[in-house]
Amino acid sequence: MANTLGGINLQVIAQDSLTTLLAQFPLVNKFTTDFGGDILQRGESVTTRIASGVAATNIGSSGYVRSNVASTAKTVTLDKHKGFVMGFSDGEVAKGGYDVLRRTFIRPAAHAVVKAVMDDVFLLATNGNFSATGYNGTVAAFDADAVADISQSLTDANVPMAGRTLIVRPSLYTSLAKDNSIQAQYASGTNAPLTENLLPRIHGFEVNQYTALPNGSMGTVNGIDFSVLDNNLKGIAVSPEAILIAARLPATPTNWYGNVATATDAESGLSIQVREWYDGDAGEQKLSMSILYGVTVGNASCLTKIIAS
Repeated sequence: MANTLGGINLQVIAQDSLTTLLAQFPLVNKFTTDFGGDILQRGESVTTRIASGVAATNIGSSGYVRSNVASTAKTVTLDKHKGFVMGFSDGEVAKGGYDVLRRTFIRPAAHAVVKAVMDDVFLLATNGNFSATGYNGTVAAFDADAVADISQSLTDANVPMAGRTLIVRPSLYTSLAKDNSIQAQYASGTNAPLTENLLPRIHGFEVNQYTALPNGSMGTVNGIDFSVLDNNLKGIAVSPEAILIAARLPATPTNWYGNVATATDAESGLSIQVREWYDGDAGEQKLSMSILYGVTVGNASCLTKIIAS
């Protein structure tokens, strides 16, 4: 017979977990995503497509002559089923109920899941996958002019202006925030760089800082070998089609004594699965939150690395 968490609604926990997860997952929408509603097993794959780059023609001289367009099929293998598991003693459940679960489990679990996915995304930012380096210099010299050069390098590679994003470590974000030309944007109607440390769009890029952005100097952490990355990788300049992320609903276990709930975001289609069961040997009520996903390289010209020391 399935156990319950002291009358707690597992579906409520699942939805609250998803809400917290999405609140901490703002970087996912900077890439191309495919979050379908199908139920799949680990190891299965999803096929999506990306458009190849195009160039404008001189209609004034050659007329309305059509140009060929092409798309490339990309297969994303759902080879990663990651999550977070926590156990609560009988006493903790009895005393704290849902408040304990919310405070102790949901936010740390969501953060762990977010970091796991983003680690796998950034692990693709190797020289072999993305050869271009948009900036290679010092942290202190990273300013609006450097961003302008990065923008030009992407434009030269026929990368669309729409959806461009800088994802950088806080040191580079701070360097941009100190740039007088950026701080002076109060003249155009915003003082957010000074009052809120929020940077506006810079040369076509939305600027995001990400504290946990990995680099090669980290070595191996929790079984993940980050040495494939440059030791001084401090960020990336990216257009959505550079990296593809696919996720599907994990299969529900059968002939199992625990409870399972799923929460799906109606807008993005992202789903998480929450399981609950009682471990009689340990005297613990256990909860897991997990996501089934895969990542792969999309259009290699749509990402350039930011190297800084």
